[in-house]
Amino acid sequence: MKEPKKNLNSAIRAKNVQLITEDWENLGIMSLREANEKASESWLDLMEIWRKDDLAIVKILDYWKYLYKLKKNEQKNKQRSKTPELKTIKITFNISEHDLDVRRRQAFGFAKDWNPIKLILAMKWRENQYVDIAKTKILNFAKTLEEFYKLEQDVTKTWNMLNVNLKIIK
Repeated sequence: MKEPKKNLNSAIRAKNVQLITEDWENLGIMSLREANEKASESWLDLMEIWRKDDLAIVKILDYWKYLYKLKKNEQKNKQRSKTPELKTIKITFNISEHDLDVRRRQAFGFAKDWNPIKLILAMKWRENQYVDIAKTKILNFAKTLEEFYKLEQDVTKTWNMLNVNLKIIK
């Protein structure tokens, strides 16, 4: 984290300052020396918020606590800004139980990263005649993932594939 360029305590270069407490209470305009004395009485720092010519607005605060809060807010914003990526899991009509377990573990890994899933069941040749069986197969697989995911929409068929979107349960 890059520290903000704020003047602190003796680095403030103004004759008069408008002093604001930690609770944002305005104590009025006073000399810089008086403001420094009030800050040192409570073992806190003076930080310059704004400056114009010979008047500065300063706040009494614990500077390290201020930096800590800035860092925490930055981390929260970074976590919130991360958009989940839609992951795809493909299964086939005649997939074995072991392969389904592998896909299930893969889906649980995606759930840890808060990613939604798109399940695709691809059908070949004569398998296209058994859409109802394929639909139950993909829905049964989706039910095994109910611990982390729920159906976002119903199963849709496009060409020779069945698709279903699962979103993460928060």
